[in-house]
Amino acid sequence: MSSPVNILVVGATGKQGGKAISTLLGQSNLSLRFLTRNPSSESAKKLVEKGVTAVQGDLNDIEALDKALAGVDRAFLVTDAMAGEEKEAEQGINFVNAAKKAGVEHIVFSSVCAADTAKNVPHFRSKAKVESSLKASGLSYTILRPAAFMDNFPVNSGFARFMLVGAFYAALGWGKCQLIAVEDIGVFAGKALLNTKDDTYRNKTIDLAAGNYAFEDIRHAILKSQGYTPWLASLLPTFIRNLLPHDFREMMYFFATEGYPPVDANKLRSIHPQLLSLEDYFRENKV
Repeated sequence: MSSPVNILVVGATGKQGGKAISTLLGQSNLSLRFLTRNPSSESAKKLVEKGVTAVQGDLNDIEALDKALAGVDRAFLVTDAMAGEEKEAEQGINFVNAAKKAGVEHIVFSSVCAADTAKNVPHFRSKAKVESSLKASGLSYTILRPAAFMDNFPVNSGFARFMLVGAFYAALGWGKCQLIAVEDIGVFAGKALLNTKDDTYRNKTIDLAAGNYAFEDIRHAILKSQGYTPWLASLLPTFIRNLLPHDFREMMYFFATEGYPPVDANKLRSIHPQLLSLEDYFRENKV
């Protein structure tokens, strides 16, 4: 029997990395490990119980990355958008450099749709820097570029959903925005990690979205999935944008003026038939 393929997942206790892990679990001839700041956390313990090895460390600790990546064949990388532009870029580049040093064969990186065109959005620029580092490294790669997250919208009715959906669409000027469920990013990551030689994934950049949705599409999706048309806030775009931190204000300006490039959701469904529509998201995640 051939030696197992060693895979390291960053962010395994979050939605993206967690779904990547669950996509990989049960596959034959894999040895899975994950990077975590706190191996004693309940979420880390649950992964260990499933046979995944915890390695303590984070993306700021180069020594820990060297240890975590030793003997690894493939890896999934997700960085922290809340760390700030320079720090997030540094985290990703640290990982790429450590992976190259360790002889990793393939990296799947979760970036963002329009990373290279949204020049005024700091957490898009940071991911573009990581993309550039990865492409220059000589390692084979898959870059996943998800659109905005459906998960920004609370599934259950209440004041939080009333305000957040209205604020989001007000901030982008009441236009449309391409959306994807975070768990589906993890599914694509898992598939890419399993199929690194496949031309679908090898040295490819893949935009991810399940559809291009307007405010009324949110209301309709909730009606279809939960049986009623919700009340959602109607707010002034300028007022909402002025309340946002600089990074997210610039992102909303980008959505309103340029927006993400078109994404072929039907093509994505040929790869992942269970890709969640907005209606699926509200139906399947309701508590």
